[in-house]
Amino acid sequence: MKRIVFLPILCICTIAALAQAPVQKRVEQRAKDKANSRVDASIDRGLDSAFDNAGRAIGSIFKKKDKRKAQPAPSSGQDNPGTGKGAASGTVTSSGGSDFVPGAKVLFEDHFDKDGLGDFPAQWNTNGSGKVVTLSGQGSRWLDVVHNCIVVPVVKGPLPENCTIEFDLFLRSESGRSTPFIQFGLSQVKDILKEDMFYKDRFFINLHRYTEEDGKTLEYGLGNDIIGNKSNFPLTSYVNKVLPVAIAVNKSRIRLYLDGNKVIDLPRALTDGMRNTFFLNNNAIIPASETGMYVGNLRIASGDTDARSLLVKQLMSEGKAVTSDILFDVNSDHLKPESFPIIDQFGDALQKTPALRIRIIGHTDSNGDDASNISLSQRRAAAVKTYITENYAVAGSRIQTDGKGESQPVASNTTADGKARNRRVEFVKL
Repeated sequence: MKRIVFLPILCICTIAALAQAPVQKRVEQRAKDKANSRVDASIDRGLDSAFDNAGRAIGSIFKKKDKRKAQPAPSSGQDNPGTGKGAASGTVTSSGGSDFVPGAKVLFEDHFDKDGLGDFPAQWNTNGSGKVVTLSGQGSRWLDVVHNCIVVPVVKGPLPENCTIEFDLFLRSESGRSTPFIQFGLSQVKDILKEDMFYKDRFFINLHRYTEEDGKTLEYGLGNDIIGNKSNFPLTSYVNKVLPVAIAVNKSRIRLYLDGNKVIDLPRALTDGMRNTFFLNNNAIIPASETGMYVGNLRIASGDTDARSLLVKQLMSEGKAVTSDILFDVNSDHLKPESFPIIDQFGDALQKTPALRIRIIGHTDSNGDDASNISLSQRRAAAVKTYITENYAVAGSRIQTDGKGESQPVASNTTADGKARNRRVEFVKL
């Protein structure tokens, strides 16, 4: 009997031991697989980071060719010969580095000064609600647009191929209350009360979560699809402040400027139908925004051509054009990228008009000594010439350069604004 009992027990133990071995191997193998997976993931993250860095490095090589790349304009830019250093500022402000030029013929303008407080403005249409209000500390009136509501200025007919749109946003923040999802853009819809804008052709820009440094969002899209975003504009710097907004439309091209800084430049974004309506939308979100969207000082204007070409028109008709929008690094003749579109129009004019010859004259503010300013202004004029000859089929013999330093101010050098106006480049037709 003992032998009969012993053999099954021995078999059972043997089978258990044999079964345990593959289980243990499987456990060990899974542990190894997971470890390898973690290593692979770490390697992948490292490779991704390396490729990202390589991509940025390669992009910087071609940065000069990408002349339309948007970058925030500096808050200062005054020359201070002898120091080689520029003052830094935590708040981005318009410094004249924008190539935006408002259209000349006004199509629509409203400051809400003819509407009663608490009323919806007479020159606007809406699919919801809104009212004219005043804000403490702000002298102008504002249109307070409530959650899930679209408002549009009533403009006769579609917008022209070349036009500009300017308005202010007040990015209000109230303790414990959610902020609005701000959206604005151009739409094919002609009557927002009869048509659903979200199912029509449109271009839009979104600004939201502007109180959150890690959550602030600036994005743009077509139809209902996001096609891009910008993360480098400091929306949080404008909380409870006015954010000036400007849009330039040139046929299919759209440019967006925030406080004078060009942040979007898309040459093939718009269709003719999108120019039917300019809209602003306190977009629907969950939970609903508890703070209104505040819009003020809207101006829509047209121009026969791209407004930036007015400088060339002035050169051709008056023999001289002057701009303070060509910017350089402090104490340097190194051009800032936001200056390229301004210079491009002169390069294009020279290339298209072989008989045209010009003189470029640099001017500085009064910071530093006379000799340093003369040299700086001469080098800056030469830098503008070099940019043109390197990027356009224009012989250098057609461009003369000169520098006047601080000797010919057009404004007082006792204020920052006056100094900015004195730091200018002059184009003279020969």
